Amino acid sequence: REVERRRWRRLKRGVVGTCAAVLVVLFWPLLRHLWEVVCVNFVVYTDRRRHEISRCREFHSYKGYFGILLLFLLDLLSLWLSTSVLLSWVMTSKYFFPTPSLPIRPVELLTPKGHDAGEFGKYGINIGPMLISWGLRFLNGQVEGMIGRAMAEAFQEQRRREKEEMKKRRQEERAREKEERREARRAAKLREEEERKRREEMEGEQRNEGGLDKHSGDGFDNDMGQDKTDNSTWDEYLDISTDGDIGVSSNFDDLD
Repeated sequence: REVERRRWRRLKRGVVGTCAAVLVVLFWPLLRHLWEVVCVNFVVYTDRRRHEISRCREFHSYKGYFGILLLFLLDLLSLWLSTSVLLSWVMTSKYFFPTPSLPIRPVELLTPKGHDAGEFGKYGINIGPMLISWGLRFLNGQVEGMIGRAMAEAFQEQRRREKEEMKKRRQEERAREKEERREARRAAKLREEEERKRREEMEGEQRNEGGLDKHSGDGFDNDMGQDKTDNSTWDEYLDISTDGDIGVSSNFDDLD
């Protein structure tokens, strides 16, 4: 009996492996397309989360970081639930998502009261995973709304800080321009004062030079007048000498 059981297990494994290989070969294009869709969705998801993280870093929003962390947890729970539901059709495991059993049996709903539904009444649809998935999607939407409000508040706060910084910068620029104008007026006043002093010094030098020229001119005139006096005296002396000679010659003539 143990040998037969082992043979049955081997046969069962062989049949399952053969069916799996046949299914893979038959549905390979579909599986490849499914893998491409999964890759594209993964890239879109990572780009979206990366963009949200960059916006949180740009606005310095800690509430946004917390919301993104919650989104990661909710996405992991949703993935765990979907994987557990898919694998529950072919296998059982203790690592599946714990879902409550809330079956809905359509046969019992269609069977009149007092009648037995038979074996089909035992089959139903478990809506427990559906309710959990709906709850996760609802929480995901609420968290995304919280992140959006946090981003809006951070954006408004950043704009307010930028306006305050711009106002402060303008006040500093105005104060600096006012100080520069004051320094320019002070420098212009100093230049005017230096120019006035230089002009006064030049005028004083010109006055001193004019006084020296006047004194030198008076001395030259005095020398010229003295020369003229000496010349006139010499001329008079010459005239007197000439007249004396004339008188002497006449006397000598008289003696003759």
